[in-house]
Amino acid sequence: MSYKRAEYRPTDWNLIGQYKQKARALATEVEPRLQREEISWDELKEICSMNTTLWKLLLKEFRSRGYDIGSYKKQFLAKK
Repeated sequence: MSYKRAEYRPTDWNLIGQYKQKARALATEVEPRLQREEISWDELKEICSMNTTLWKLLLKEFRSRGYDIGSYKKQFLAKK
């Protein structure tokens, strides 16, 4: 059985400002859905196109907006 290995792309730290802007824009886009239902971390990763840096910044943005971002035991986003 062979597994597809995920492609590792290092973060270009010169573009971190652009990542932060994109995370803010994605948070604004996803927020109405989050008002209605919980979103799993896996769904959030798909929204971020599996970009871990963007995913972490998006979680940070939601935490600053007052949402419950979960933990490694409960991997979902919900409103408090």
